[in-house]
Amino acid sequence: MKKITFTAFVFCLFALACTLETNETPLSNPADHNMKFIPEKPTAADDIKLVVFDDCTYNVLSGVKRNGKIIDIRKHFNSMMKLPCLPQNDTIPIGQLPEGTYTVNYKLVDLSTEVKDSISLSYAFALTVVK
Repeated sequence: MKKITFTAFVFCLFALACTLETNETPLSNPADHNMKFIPEKPTAADDIKLVVFDDCTYNVLSGVKRNGKIIDIRKHFNSMMKLPCLPQNDTIPIGQLPEGTYTVNYKLVDLSTEVKDSISLSYAFALTVVK
């Protein structure tokens, strides 16, 4: 009887876990969002950069963090400042990476206290580094 109850409990947990939504951003192409990696086909010896074309000058880089195969790039701005958007290209250094496939998460965050959802943009890109 205990085995049947335990099996039913595990099955219910598994079924519940399968129905939960994930908050992961689907992978997309950087070119679709006015961005690109330099070099286009990086090797482990290359210094890799992410170029954001026509980015507003008030978008400030908060940080680039790497945790295993995940790279988080975060920029911020404050919409309450009402600054004009002066577009310019921004080059964000990622650095050298060992061979492998990485997920690069780019997030633009509004620091305004008046905004309910502070993440203005969120993209995820695949980056493959070869030998």
